[in-house]
Amino acid sequence: MDRRSFVAAIVIAPSAAAVSAAFEPREMAAAAAAPATRVAPKVHAVATPLPLTAVRLTGGPLKRAQERDAQYLLDLDPDRILSFYRTRAGLPKKAEPYGGWDGEGRQLTGHITGHHLSAVSYMFAATGDTRFKQRADYIVGELKVVQDAHQNGYAGAIMGGEKAFDELAKGNIRSAAFDLNGLWSPWYTLHKTFAGLRDAYRHTGNRMALEVETRFAAWAEGILSRLDDAQTQKMLGTEFGGMNEVLADLYADTGDKRWLDLSYHFEYRAVVDPWKHFEDDLNGLHGNATIPKAIGSVARFIYTGDLNDGFAGSFFWDRVVHHHTFASGGDGKDEYFREPDHLSRITEGRTAESCNVYNMLKLTRALFALRPDVDYAEFQERALFNHALGSMDPDDFAMCYMVPVGRGVRKEYQNMAQSFTCCVGTGMENHALHGLGLYFTAADKLWVNVYAPSTASWDAGGVRLSMDTSFPEGDDATMRIEAAPARPMTLLLRRPRWAGDGFTVTVNGAAQDTLADGGYVALKRTWRAGDTVALTLPKTLRLEPLVDNPRRTAIMWGPLMLAGDLGPEPPRGEGRGRGTAPAVDLPVIVSSSRNPADWLKPIPGKPGEFQTDGVGRDKDFLLAPFYRLHRRVYMGYVDLYTPADWEKKTAEDAAQRERQRQLDAATVGYLEPGSPQREHDFNQQGENTNVALVDQRAGRGGRGWFSFDLPVDPSQANVLVVTYHADSRRPRTFEILVDGQPIAEERFDVSSDDRFFDREYPLPASAGGGKPTVTVRFQATGGSDIAAVFGIRVIRRQAQFPTPNSNAQFPMNHERRAAGIEVAQGELRRAICPVAPANGRRRV
Repeated sequence: MDRRSFVAAIVIAPSAAAVSAAFEPREMAAAAAAPATRVAPKVHAVATPLPLTAVRLTGGPLKRAQERDAQYLLDLDPDRILSFYRTRAGLPKKAEPYGGWDGEGRQLTGHITGHHLSAVSYMFAATGDTRFKQRADYIVGELKVVQDAHQNGYAGAIMGGEKAFDELAKGNIRSAAFDLNGLWSPWYTLHKTFAGLRDAYRHTGNRMALEVETRFAAWAEGILSRLDDAQTQKMLGTEFGGMNEVLADLYADTGDKRWLDLSYHFEYRAVVDPWKHFEDDLNGLHGNATIPKAIGSVARFIYTGDLNDGFAGSFFWDRVVHHHTFASGGDGKDEYFREPDHLSRITEGRTAESCNVYNMLKLTRALFALRPDVDYAEFQERALFNHALGSMDPDDFAMCYMVPVGRGVRKEYQNMAQSFTCCVGTGMENHALHGLGLYFTAADKLWVNVYAPSTASWDAGGVRLSMDTSFPEGDDATMRIEAAPARPMTLLLRRPRWAGDGFTVTVNGAAQDTLADGGYVALKRTWRAGDTVALTLPKTLRLEPLVDNPRRTAIMWGPLMLAGDLGPEPPRGEGRGRGTAPAVDLPVIVSSSRNPADWLKPIPGKPGEFQTDGVGRDKDFLLAPFYRLHRRVYMGYVDLYTPADWEKKTAEDAAQRERQRQLDAATVGYLEPGSPQREHDFNQQGENTNVALVDQRAGRGGRGWFSFDLPVDPSQANVLVVTYHADSRRPRTFEILVDGQPIAEERFDVSSDDRFFDREYPLPASAGGGKPTVTVRFQATGGSDIAAVFGIRVIRRQAQFPTPNSNAQFPMNHERRAAGIEVAQGELRRAICPVAPANGRRRV
């Protein structure tokens, strides 16, 4: 959507009294708790979601996930999650703290308390269970005690937090992506406490929460007000969560403009400004550090009507969903956005962080309220029924950090009593929010966006209804009107884009016109109690290929992504890399048809499960809904070949095996770094080095140096062949030395190319000095780091091999000319598009 379209779609309120709220998280759960000074938004809410208090899930997988989350929240000990808050304030602890990311020495201590407080507040609104309000009230009371003990408004639990922030206020700022003055994303951590207090106030009516939050904001103001603009922007180079959003919300809750002004201290212009001009600068940005910036922009737009903030949030959503998102609704690899529309390069490995989907769903609901476009509803459904449900094992409520979409992968389940990662925190909240955004309302309209078993009460409209559906596996939904206003009302039923030709709607048994206006079937009439609306939602099989590689495709069944089931996941500790599994045979599909209905057979009695029919190579395999595959090794995306392409691929594989055979015959010595035993055999040494894990393969990198002793053939010229991986989020510069003599200087640019590749380096004739071994050392230069090394091979120089296919898994390139061209192209790219322009902004 361009700027003109955005302006045309948005209505700025002529007065503050024109609207009450733009989307549910900005509404009060208890009207009596709202102070007279509360600020109403400046932007009309075209459609307001029915709040959590008005929707009750009654069945289906969303309800089951909500119930499992609710039990987990009640099982947690509030005194344990509050333990570090008390000790940092000089108070005796009431219980031993939890560990993991919230544990001692991790510097994220306190983040889980904030997530937990938000989650129990949401769960109280979503269920009405008073145990969640009691938990929220207890935590708020304890935070008040902690804040009083600090005597300055501070209410955090970060180790060394106050001292580091005092240093920050003096202008002494050392900022990196996740490190601010030696602390791990401290504003991000404090944001969770701010957000928890806000949510306890808004969803449980706890006035003390607002008082504690306001005093906490005054402490933050004392820090930030002492920084000039340059210092502030430098500080924002470190992840800060949604601090811009919570301060804008605090302005709305108190009417005090100082908090709105303070929110601009978290406006990181190097990242956000390009969005205001509709420029995609996402490549290389950390997903969970970036999406909250867009959420904050939309929140501030709602309260102020600043169109630039609106442009930023709307454009960001469009780019992420349409150019950076997988079929599951997840996005990113290794937590980072990559090049738009080049997803085939990043499907493998650790993809689709759950925090990102939590935040994208939050942004989606906010934007639908401002502009009720079916595009938002389609994404909400996709993300809910694929990634969100797929991120929790319903049998033991273990939540996932990554929910990978690649081939031969497994989900990253967390230890729910020990890990307390960011995705455990957002997971606590996410599964409490499943009822939010199913229904939206306006003066005389009610939108049905997601079909889920539920009841809904729209008190202002005089409507009560119930939804009974077998969705997402089934294809029917029945809505019964239990109370209706005496005036006409338009019921807007989403006609999913995936729905087949058999889509039907009836009212009291009478067929209706199913022509969708803007994606919705509009039924306007004077409704009566007892009216019944029935829908048939036929799901068809279809492909969703990746834009940059149509051969690699997701297989969709209606809104559900299907995944190939490759068997039970092995015990933890087997396999190399989080989110990956031990190497397995990856079947492909070979067919001249791109209609999956031609080669998938449904499994009788198992809705959503299919078997490939004679097209699997080297074997046929089962597929099931992505969200239902737990504790399994699976394929989210699959490669689809025509018979001719498969014949060509088979020939290329045979040629590659022959090249590998010749290479092995010429090899003097070979090492795959990352294995402790193998590295020990080659006398690994080093400082400030680490093991890297990419696509089931281990390697070694680092910011210091590392070395190995490798055999050589003293009677012949030798060549060092090093295997790297092309994917890199930042430039890397390093040098290679042999027996202390430099033989190469390397620079690798930013790239999202998902492939292993080789560089060769002729060893000097004097290498080894007649000895059978040489010491090969990799050493970072210019404050950079070493590109991870996944293989080191010494070969005899006389060996000659044809240049391999660039798509081979481990391409071996022994053409010096080709290597030279690769370097020259890198220099050209740097000349045309520097990685870090002087103004700090990246343009794509």
